[in-house]
Amino acid sequence: MSDNAQPPSRAQIIHEIIWSEAFPWWILLKAAGMAFAPTVIILATLASAGTWAGFSLLDSLGVPEGLTAHAKQNALAETEQEKINNVLPLPSRGVLPTVSMQVDRLPDPVRDLLHLLSTPWDPLATSPQFAGSLFRCIWFLLVWSIFATAIARYVALRLVDEDQPTFREALSFGMKNWPSSFNSAAFVFLGIVALALPGAGLGLLMRFDWGLAVVGVLWPLILLGAIVIAILGIGLAAGWPLMVAAVGVERGDSFQAISTAFSYLYQRPIHFAFYGFISCVLALLGFFAAGLFADTTVMFALWAGSFGMGHDRTVDVIAAVARNGSDPRWGVQALRFWTESLELLLSSFGWGFFWSIFPAIYLLLRQSVDATELDEIVLDEPAGA
Repeated sequence: MSDNAQPPSRAQIIHEIIWSEAFPWWILLKAAGMAFAPTVIILATLASAGTWAGFSLLDSLGVPEGLTAHAKQNALAETEQEKINNVLPLPSRGVLPTVSMQVDRLPDPVRDLLHLLSTPWDPLATSPQFAGSLFRCIWFLLVWSIFATAIARYVALRLVDEDQPTFREALSFGMKNWPSSFNSAAFVFLGIVALALPGAGLGLLMRFDWGLAVVGVLWPLILLGAIVIAILGIGLAAGWPLMVAAVGVERGDSFQAISTAFSYLYQRPIHFAFYGFISCVLALLGFFAAGLFADTTVMFALWAGSFGMGHDRTVDVIAAVARNGSDPRWGVQALRFWTESLELLLSSFGWGFFWSIFPAIYLLLRQSVDATELDEIVLDEPAGA
């Protein structure tokens, strides 16, 4: 070493901070931005339209609806005391009453969807309600297995800065790989049903008072067995989006999707909750931006037309469009159709956001559990495919 060489001083040492490594969850911001991509919006709109079409067909065939929020309230007895007697004896109602009541305060579409998906597990549901809800859940899973898988693949490729897939490529991936997404939910559901069969047998005994007494004594053991069902049920409800994301990222089969989703969900529940919280915050901001843009567009369209219509005619047209009743004027029906189309588009944006965020959550959980880099996804077809 030269005599003039000096060791670096503290002032000369620079620590480089790579923010993407310090805060990997920033990838959620990138995923949230992709919800505004035309490909994601179109895929989500097609899925929403397909879901609505299937539900409408079931309605026309006379298949009963699930136990929606209003139906559930009306299904209970008329008096307040009888209503109380029909409420499920859930522990959280006494300990955390505000938490158990929050579902009824959600917007009607979200609330009815949650009740629809929960009806097959509701002890108060009648047989027709159970069947109707189950048929609708199957249709919901079938439609979204195609389009959610397509969205997951599109977002996954964009997150790792690969070439942007076209709408046709994303849809083709969803059409080819939807069985893996659908079967992952179906297999878990069948496992729950198989584990519930002994409980159904005990339910036959509970038809009699003496059998009810026997089951009451054995109830703690039954609750222990129900823990396994609860683990599967929570894994199905919270983990199916992760299973779809696993198919989009790994191109794996349903068994791989199930194992990874359950592993990540139950090994990193705090991480999952944190990423979910960040996603909810981003969703509120995204919905506000999308809703503001949609409302502003409609407002300026009506504002421009009002100069030609005049005040009185503008009030009449807007009131006719806003009314839910039928109006014989074809023009009013056309305006209402386009207004409802914008509402569908806005709702589809919400679904697109939901399915866009889960590939990012999957990559973050995979990095935490398996120490896999965020930018690693399966690009090529598996051998022999």
